[in-house]
Amino acid sequence: MMETETRLALTISLNVLEHLGINLYSNVPSVLSEIVANAWDADATEVYVDWDRSGNRIVIRDDGISMTRKDVNDHFLMVGYQRRNGQPGLTGRKRHPMGRKGIGKLSLFSIANSVQIETVKDGEISAFRMRLDDIRKKIHKEGGTGTYEPEEVKDARIDFKRGTRITLSDLTRRQTIRSPQSLRKRVSRRFSIIGPTHDFRIFINGEEVVPADRGYYEKLQYLWTYGGSEDMGRLCTNKEYGEDRTHVAHATGISVTGWLGTVLESKQLKDEENENLNRIAIFVRGKMAQENMLDDFSERGVYATYLIGELHFDALDIYDGRDTEFDEDAATSSRQRIVEDDPRYQDLRRFLGNELKHIQNSWAERRSKAGARRALEIPAVKEWMENLKPSTREKAEK
Repeated sequence: MMETETRLALTISLNVLEHLGINLYSNVPSVLSEIVANAWDADATEVYVDWDRSGNRIVIRDDGISMTRKDVNDHFLMVGYQRRNGQPGLTGRKRHPMGRKGIGKLSLFSIANSVQIETVKDGEISAFRMRLDDIRKKIHKEGGTGTYEPEEVKDARIDFKRGTRITLSDLTRRQTIRSPQSLRKRVSRRFSIIGPTHDFRIFINGEEVVPADRGYYEKLQYLWTYGGSEDMGRLCTNKEYGEDRTHVAHATGISVTGWLGTVLESKQLKDEENENLNRIAIFVRGKMAQENMLDDFSERGVYATYLIGELHFDALDIYDGRDTEFDEDAATSSRQRIVEDDPRYQDLRRFLGNELKHIQNSWAERRSKAGARRALEIPAVKEWMENLKPSTREKAEK
């Protein structure tokens, strides 16, 4: 008699928490970005981040649609829960949700050993704590499989009637941000939907995060915009030249907004914390999806070392649940890069390549003329130039 064949089965280990949580991100701004994105998806209008360095903890509270105990189990504690399948379409505030994979919440363990969640919905309070050490013990005790049960917090002091509070404590040494001001800068650079215009405000240690916190608009000398960038005129206080390229984007069929710009001196693209700003960031649904697309272009001239930009390309995430070719997620698991062979990304890459050629030529011409003007401010050079024949003078200016 033949032995009954063992059924094939795919088993997911609790070790996944280790790989997708602790190792998913490497810094505080990336982790906070996931929490802020969740608050946006929950229709919050205000998010408060309080960073207590002496107490080694970070507290984040939002006023969004919170969770019942059932919601906590079915959504928050369900690793991989995809909101867009369970709750398709726009949010109640007509927002396009940012979250997609359902694993960003695990990133909390990459900077904290203890995570406490407190949430209130319709008068129902849910409060629980998860400890990384307990999860690891569970993994080792049961051979990597099983269910982890968070610790119920019975004495939680809830001083709000709506929203969610997340307390990250026993922070790891991975955090490298030096001050709340630095954190405000990093968070502002990761979102384009902050401020009263979008009815979404973020406060870090009581001070509101605003677009100007990004710290590079005032450095721009030349600017090329692609629609929807009316605020740039107010923010770019030292701009010497601007060109609207919206028609070019439309002509190529690319629905892209944002801007590309160059600074006066390349050293301006290193901030005080040595973060490299010589990059073109890609935003999808108001959140940074790729920190630097400029790296995709290996053949670059000198102009590229003066370049910075923010481009918004929502076509990389147009999921509508109709099972089309574009429902496939274009983001990598870490949600910090775009899948490079995605056809939408390739379309953006071709568009950007052509724009960089235009900017290179425009930049070289304008820098040359600006250099000539500065040189002519020197009396000896001006006198020499005035004594040249017109044909020779033109060459000399170049």
